[in-house]
Amino acid sequence: MTPALSRTPSNLLHATHASADVERTVARLLGPHSMQTRGREPMNAELYDVALAHGGLAELSYGRATRIDFAGNAGQFLFRLTLAGACELSSGREHAAVTRGAISVSSPARASRIETSHDCRSLLLRIEREALERKLAELLQATPRTPLRFAMSVDATHRGAAIVRDTLGHLHRMHSQCEGASAATLFGKDLTQWLMTMLLTQLPHSYSDAMTRSDTRTPLPAHVRRARDHIDAHLDTPLTLAVLARVAGVSPRTLQNGFAQFLDMSPAAYVRERRLEAVHARLTHDPQANIAQTMLACGVQSFGHFTKAYVRRFGHAPSSTRGRIA
Repeated sequence: MTPALSRTPSNLLHATHASADVERTVARLLGPHSMQTRGREPMNAELYDVALAHGGLAELSYGRATRIDFAGNAGQFLFRLTLAGACELSSGREHAAVTRGAISVSSPARASRIETSHDCRSLLLRIEREALERKLAELLQATPRTPLRFAMSVDATHRGAAIVRDTLGHLHRMHSQCEGASAATLFGKDLTQWLMTMLLTQLPHSYSDAMTRSDTRTPLPAHVRRARDHIDAHLDTPLTLAVLARVAGVSPRTLQNGFAQFLDMSPAAYVRERRLEAVHARLTHDPQANIAQTMLACGVQSFGHFTKAYVRRFGHAPSSTRGRIA
């Protein structure tokens, strides 16, 4: 079984015993949720965390039977390895009992409930939603049209679960052997990029079949890749077809045909999808953000049309995104 982190970083809840204080502290790290515990005795909760680029690795134990509700509006995915005890997960009509050694996942676009035993202890890998969905788009060579959702639970005997379990153990060993600048170098962006690829290729999710099909696709031609990369890096600037064709070094018609063939959408649709994702990510991360200023910063000019597209993409208006996490 994967070793715990508790011998390395300090316990973030060492002086916290009231359930409301525990909930606030955990929410700052793992995302917005509500928590209820059984019993009235003081909590002896433990929370340890190691920062990663675009996420982190945490160990959590509440010390009491606990119920946690995620509203489905968080800004990160939580990949949970149960180290001890057990927990039950539910989302809509789906239910799963998770025991020691199994992997469970809380997807940010999906409301879920977790009920833990008093002795439940988990190792949590958290990855920012925007970063993981960008990695998914890179692997698919296309922009996802619907939110990414992982299977709620993966049995301990599943091959992917074993790989994730071994990976988390390796991360623990890396951290325990390095400190300071050395650890920061090892736990850099390249490691997180690899982790995201591992999670997307080894655990079942809503795009697993599409990824299998994309493995047989021809790699993106250079002119499509140049235009795509320019869009991703310059969302705040005007991105007309003429500008993108000039950057790509081809005619507008050639660029349109390339996007249709390899990304299944037009350049304009790709720009719109990326701006939708960027606005959603900013409003998710900053509940106090001004909606109009956020849209302008992401290159949006027509607020009315963009808001309609936003509702179709995420199921609610930009103002509701901000309100859900305030």
